Amino acid sequence: MRRAAPRPLPETGYELTRDQRYHGARVVASAAIDAEDCALLLAALGLEPADGIASAPGS
Repeated sequence: MRRAAPRPLPETGYELTRDQRYHGARVVASAAIDAEDCALLLAALGLEPADGIASAPGS
């Protein structure tokens, strides 16, 4: 069964939580072949490389 692709985030009004962005970026990084592949996949998902970096405790 085919489904319509979801609309881009700005049109839906749906925002990912910090935790979702962190885990998403980490999964992409673990599956990417190299840094260029990782950057391309992150951009396609609307994520930034910095999303995969844990914040300092207490911040």
